[in-house]
Amino acid sequence: MKKINEVGRSMVEMLGVLGIIGVLSAGGLAGFSKAMYKYQMNKTISMASDALQEFALFLKRDVSDYPSETANMAINARKYGLVSECEPTSSSIAGNRYGVCRAPLGEIYPRFFVSNALEGYHYTYMYYVTFLKNQHEACIDFLSKSWDRSVSARFWKKGVIWLVSNRGSRVAYTENTTTLSVSAANSICSDVCPNGVSFCSVVFDFSVLKY
Repeated sequence: MKKINEVGRSMVEMLGVLGIIGVLSAGGLAGFSKAMYKYQMNKTISMASDALQEFALFLKRDVSDYPSETANMAINARKYGLVSECEPTSSSIAGNRYGVCRAPLGEIYPRFFVSNALEGYHYTYMYYVTFLKNQHEACIDFLSKSWDRSVSARFWKKGVIWLVSNRGSRVAYTENTTTLSVSAANSICSDVCPNGVSFCSVVFDFSVLKY
């Protein structure tokens, strides 16, 4: 009988192949994760930019009868066209429950109030973009965009961008701020939203008087 020689792979070789596959897989997952984060960040920025543009259009209407209850802020924001992309859901930070809009990288909390003043109606609009993970990186990437050009310059006369976390708060931008560069955003985010905070919110705060 003729003997047949079988050529196989040793265990060491097989482990080496599996190791290479593992490294390639890990690299692929890391690349996918980075790409997904970039997509979600761009989408979150787009939602915020659109909402600020909608705010400018919103004020051209008579909105003196806008509901004042805080429990349904997200629902009312969508109903009245203040945040058209809003998908209302419930959330809780520091034990307080409230309605928010879903966002790709966290949540959005639109707050709009109307009060009477001697010279007309006084409107207060606060738009919270809250990051619940990757807070420090997300803070820098979001804050360093050109928000000063996203709404009319007249809104910045009584407008401010705050940065808020469970660590504290700080003004990030006003009309007198030259720019929100990456280096400026890095400094502010490192102070208020370093790694380890439970949440990090960028807050657009506008006060408007409508005659």
